Amino acid sequence: MARHRTLIATAIVAALACSVASPAFAHGEHGRHDSDPASAVQLYTESIDPLGMAGGVSIDGAAYGSSFTAKPGSRTAFYGVTDRGPNVDGPDDVKVEPLPGFTPAIGEFRLQHGRAKLVKRIPLRAADGTPYNGQTSLAGSTGETIVDLNGTKLSPSPSGYDPEGLVAMRDGTFWVSDEYGPFITHFSRDGRQLERLSPFDGSLPVELSERQPNKGMEGLTVTPDGRTLVGVMQAALNAPDGPKSKNVNAVRIVTIDLRTRRTAEYIYLLHSDGEPSTAVSEISALNNHEFLIDERDGDPEPGANKKLFKIDVRGATDVGKFSTLEGATYDDAKGGLLVGGKTIEATVGKHGTGAATNDLAAVGIRTVKSSLFLDLGGLVTAIDPKGGFYGHDKVEGVAVVDGGKRLVISNDSDFGIDALANDAAPYRLHVKTQPNGEQDTGELLAVEMSKVPAEFKG
Repeated sequence: MARHRTLIATAIVAALACSVASPAFAHGEHGRHDSDPASAVQLYTESIDPLGMAGGVSIDGAAYGSSFTAKPGSRTAFYGVTDRGPNVDGPDDVKVEPLPGFTPAIGEFRLQHGRAKLVKRIPLRAADGTPYNGQTSLAGSTGETIVDLNGTKLSPSPSGYDPEGLVAMRDGTFWVSDEYGPFITHFSRDGRQLERLSPFDGSLPVELSERQPNKGMEGLTVTPDGRTLVGVMQAALNAPDGPKSKNVNAVRIVTIDLRTRRTAEYIYLLHSDGEPSTAVSEISALNNHEFLIDERDGDPEPGANKKLFKIDVRGATDVGKFSTLEGATYDDAKGGLLVGGKTIEATVGKHGTGAATNDLAAVGIRTVKSSLFLDLGGLVTAIDPKGGFYGHDKVEGVAVVDGGKRLVISNDSDFGIDALANDAAPYRLHVKTQPNGEQDTGELLAVEMSKVPAEFKG
């Protein structure tokens, strides 16, 4: 089955090469005009066996795209991470997990000749060696009820974990952020927990525990000097005095000094005219103060909103526990930093980007500077206006190579499933398809920024 998908993907690329570019498209060769959008990209297909059959469908095994990062010291080796495992929405607001025994894992990939080969799988484990699982966490519950295909409730677990952000350190260890706590966990090179940062013990800002369920710390990176972890929430917090998360554009970036564990927080504003229609899926370091933010909707191509913004934290106001903002107070039980007695979320309310910027400036808060870096949705739609080329709905990983001259982008395939096919247990599953009609699977898209046409860059 995996070989069949690879052959299909190769055929699609070849067809696109003939229609919108030269035959060299599939192999990223030179010789095309710079204004040709296809000349800027190279597709890497993954040939990974399915996890098995469940609920009447094949569960895709190429699901390491929740985050993607380069292996230190290499230009061809990368790491990706799965999320908590296959799951879909069920009746009465439950989540259905067809493979309750799934262990989230980091995968090491080698990219060569249009193929991404999985060379190592690193299962994530607790400090005592217990495998992590996708059940809700005892320490950071989202309030979800999770059941199996028979409708049997799966109890919360001390080993419940939902990975979303990934950092590979020079010493071979990893840092991973998750959506449940949110937590940031340090893992050994073989996937065993070494340390965990948490909002419940104060090692992360306490107010982060007010995250919207399934919209926790979605992205994580480390500065090139190796000194600072930088995480980003997927969406705004559910502040005690503010509108609900889905209505607020103010998203928190958190920095952690790896020597002192001192934290700081900064505000990134989603780009909208009013209430947000996008969320953040990744943060990737360009240098020690500039980063890429992956801001996207949840729609497939063509015409979806998938953009990378370059941000600069220099000059932004720290709105965390150690903020020196005049007139502000910090109360973690009331949502963190309070300005005029109000949280940041309440201060910006439901305002769009411009109005929210002014709201915060009026109380002395400077947001991080942001500018368009790459309109990814526009680029891939220009390559195939029907959405058949890299038309994934969830573009979630962005690996930076050569300081941002080259990017390697991953998608979250959701293990190739997206819903139930019936309303009562025992449940059957529905296949998640791409715009080309094939089951969604993991693919990687390398982008050479020097070849991207100007209309798709800032």
